[in-house]
Amino acid sequence: MAEQIIRALNTPGRIEEGFRVLQGKKEYVTYLDDSSFRLWYSNIPWRYESHYHSAVEILMTVKGTVEYEVGGRKYVIHENEILIVPPDTEHGLSMGEGSSRYLFLFEPDTIFSMSDMKPLSGGFNKVFFLNDGSDTHIAIRDILQRAVDVYEEQDLMWNTVCYSCMMQMYALLGQKYLAGVVRPKHESENHVDSEIITSTLTYISNHYRDDLTLDHVAEFAGFSRYYFSRTFKKHTGFSFKDFLCQKRLQVAMDLLIHTNKSMRDVAVESGFGSVATFNRVFRDHKNCTPTQYRAIYGSY
Repeated sequence: MAEQIIRALNTPGRIEEGFRVLQGKKEYVTYLDDSSFRLWYSNIPWRYESHYHSAVEILMTVKGTVEYEVGGRKYVIHENEILIVPPDTEHGLSMGEGSSRYLFLFEPDTIFSMSDMKPLSGGFNKVFFLNDGSDTHIAIRDILQRAVDVYEEQDLMWNTVCYSCMMQMYALLGQKYLAGVVRPKHESENHVDSEIITSTLTYISNHYRDDLTLDHVAEFAGFSRYYFSRTFKKHTGFSFKDFLCQKRLQVAMDLLIHTNKSMRDVAVESGFGSVATFNRVFRDHKNCTPTQYRAIYGSY
């Protein structure tokens, strides 16, 4: 059997190597300790039913073909072709006899938080199918092969080096496919707004534990409530409320994984204030409780 599946989220302790963790169609990707990048190689015929996860998924076919269905559209990925599936996108795949592939899975928050990535975040929320043999296609294939080599060697800082490969990949995708999505920075109004929003993001990062409101942060930026909301969404791809929530969730997830702090302390230190609010928001966004999340990913 090519894999084993855990369908309940009440299994105590770390999940063993080779298991998939599913709750309905939601998959919780299991990573090696102290990492958030995963590589799977397989030459075994197998079918993965439709599912989704918070990780970006990249398929690079080594031999033969792999079939994907993403959002009702079917893709057939041949040797050396690449398919990039954005996070939280339902998809299924199958591979027949005589084929092999690499499957890359990684959490994209670090990359998508880069200043020049935020205005393009909506542009990356789609499938990229690289099959034209262009310079970009070949360069990204070489970058992915570099990530394979680093992952398999497992030398010091391998997780960081793999992420640097993913950053190079997204830079090439943005330069090739997303030119013109954002107005040029030489437009003075856009440039000033961008600088103010960047300062605002720093302010939020320093004060996410506080009782931040839209009015308060708009006042800090020197904008009206309406103009700030519109400008913030244009530059980050998120509403202020969603961005603040995601920031707090990321802090909470880090605390759940890397510390044994109580749920009350995690809730307070991540800015949720109360355990009840923390539990409700966490479940709404992650489809599991904080306790279940720690059971799956916790390394402390």
